[in-house]
Amino acid sequence: MRKRLVLIQLSRALVPIMVMLFHVSVNMEGYWDYNLLGLSSLPISGGVNYFFALSGFMLFYIYQKKLGQPKQLKGFLQSRFVRIYPVYFVLTLIAIPVLIFFPYLGVGHEINYNTIVHSLLLIPEVDGVKPVLDVAWSLVYTVYFYMIFSVLFLSKKVFSTIFLTTWTIISIGFATNILWAEQFIPYFFFYQYNLIFLAGMLCAYAVTRFQPSMLVSVGLVIIGLAGFPLTWLNYLNPILDNSYYDLYTGLSSVFIIYGLASIDMKKEIRIPSALNYLGSASLSIYLAHNLVLNTFSEIFSRTGVFYAAGPIVTGISLLVIITFFGCLVHSFIEKPLTGKLKSRLAGEAAPIVKDNSGKIPAGQIV
Repeated sequence: MRKRLVLIQLSRALVPIMVMLFHVSVNMEGYWDYNLLGLSSLPISGGVNYFFALSGFMLFYIYQKKLGQPKQLKGFLQSRFVRIYPVYFVLTLIAIPVLIFFPYLGVGHEINYNTIVHSLLLIPEVDGVKPVLDVAWSLVYTVYFYMIFSVLFLSKKVFSTIFLTTWTIISIGFATNILWAEQFIPYFFFYQYNLIFLAGMLCAYAVTRFQPSMLVSVGLVIIGLAGFPLTWLNYLNPILDNSYYDLYTGLSSVFIIYGLASIDMKKEIRIPSALNYLGSASLSIYLAHNLVLNTFSEIFSRTGVFYAAGPIVTGISLLVIITFFGCLVHSFIEKPLTGKLKSRLAGEAAPIVKDNSGKIPAGQIV
């Protein structure tokens, strides 16, 4: 029986927290020329790279015993669809009319047919235009990772190893500029995010076969957590090559994930239900936060909240508000939608068994 990884569940909240802090800092810099924690000077916080590593880890951890079995592919794709698309569709359809009437709340691109289609299907846009929900650019890569992972269900271990090795080598080639292309698509297929995703998969493979001591596990988590601010400082005062910024934060993510998972494997952990909820709500918080943040930044700017309350109170207020709205989305949109879809899919998959009287037993899903 697969062990439930409580600390890994909790760490899912790390992604929206880091991304929200970064975006709050960017907005405060744009509206009030205040750089909260110095984060707006960075290209990204690196929270999304943790999400990529964690995605690779969870996919391999959950499905490793089903790989090489083509019949398992349908269930995998259904579960991934239910996980991402329903709440994403709803939020995108809400955002479209809002951004048509209030374009200054978006990222500046025109909302047209092409943008909407690419956004809803999470297809990469060759012109580099972001989706309607701008944070969904990461989901475009995530869906691509799902497609790559799907190949592992269809092939035997030897072919899967060759496939992943080839994909890794080509991705390393593009990351180190040994390989290059003038077109966008090759870079999309072999961007360095692939290496972070693969490292997460490797973490899952390793943690199910070897767990270091508790002291080493805690040390790995500490090193990984320290890696993020050190990467930020290096970007502002370069010592190491900043072209590998994503890989630095990706490596830090891998240390955290492997350390937390190792602790989970050795020890029964209990966390407060509120923290568990934040982990579960992480996708909704992540997807919903930027439009809400832009809206309230505009309101705060027009009402003079920043000058009345000060930068710290303003920053905390924005964080609380966008987290609250994300939790509302999770409770009232994501959970009901995914629950109904899972029930529907489970009903379609379950055979209808009748008793000797020809009646369907109570509790049988139809």
